[in-house]
Amino acid sequence: MSKRVLVTGGAGFIGRNMIRAMLGDGYTITSLDNFKIGGWQHVPEDIRDHVEWVQGDTRNFDLLMQVTRHKEAVIHLAAPSSFLMYEEDPVGGASVTTHGFINLLEAMRRQDIGKLVYASTSAVYEGNDVPYREGMELNPPDLKALSKKWNEEVAKQYSERYGITAIGMRPFSVYGHDEFSKGGYANIISLFVWAVLNDVTPVVWGDGSQTRDFIYVEDAGRAFQTALERDLPTQEFNVGTGIETSFNEVLSLIGEELGKEVKKEFVEIPIAIYAQRLLANVERAEKVLGFHHEVDVREGIRRVIKAARGAQATQQWPAISNAQMYFETLPTG
Repeated sequence: MSKRVLVTGGAGFIGRNMIRAMLGDGYTITSLDNFKIGGWQHVPEDIRDHVEWVQGDTRNFDLLMQVTRHKEAVIHLAAPSSFLMYEEDPVGGASVTTHGFINLLEAMRRQDIGKLVYASTSAVYEGNDVPYREGMELNPPDLKALSKKWNEEVAKQYSERYGITAIGMRPFSVYGHDEFSKGGYANIISLFVWAVLNDVTPVVWGDGSQTRDFIYVEDAGRAFQTALERDLPTQEFNVGTGIETSFNEVLSLIGEELGKEVKKEFVEIPIAIYAQRLLANVERAEKVLGFHHEVDVREGIRRVIKAARGAQATQQWPAISNAQMYFETLPTG
């Protein structure tokens, strides 16, 4: 099992939670991150002094050659996490996702690093019928999904030509207790919890019947670590639960946990491309990877509520509690 690992995007939402578990399992970790979403202040104190943090961009090839030196494997998470980021900055989003990815693969080839686990996205499936299964024909509907699909194709080429084992992970709707750094880009569960705790009416796109396959961030991080540790050939895995939950159901669960009635404001969906349902087929993840989620949505919501209550005493809380209103700035075309 590889122990000297480079994690790109290690300060991000999935990264910092995954790194905490990996440190407990004896890994030596270098993290390359631009600290764009949230910044250094969101890196938990319990991991700050136990990781080599390098600030930089994956498009800097010379820097990648430095941070990959003497590493045994790489987990690649560095890329804009929300499709909204690509809507706002198409060139920048695609550049980081594609240029940074091929830079990394080339650095790994030159440094003779044989294992890569990287974040793709469940959005590559959109347009297919649910549940989404690995092996489906992919026709990405937006720039984020297209960029990630390109990554998957490049990863396969480097695997076939140079022997790098590249495991692509397709996360579904990842949420969790410490999404504060993401602000308006946070998962809808966090946005709803933050609003309700501040007596702000949750804003629901459409009629609330849309569903997501919500997976807790610690489960998602464990899936990446499991993929690193398994001796498997190049392939892709869904990172989900195989359970879909509607937005209306999420709000009902939040109300039950808080013991209060949750009112809703329904608005028209303000963007042109929007998935009504997201659901993972998890057979390959369970049978081949040996991964199964542990945290169900109700327990996950409890953890998000607990963390949010802890944040209510901080200076950042007013902005957090109104983060759901971010959608008002989106282009509507």
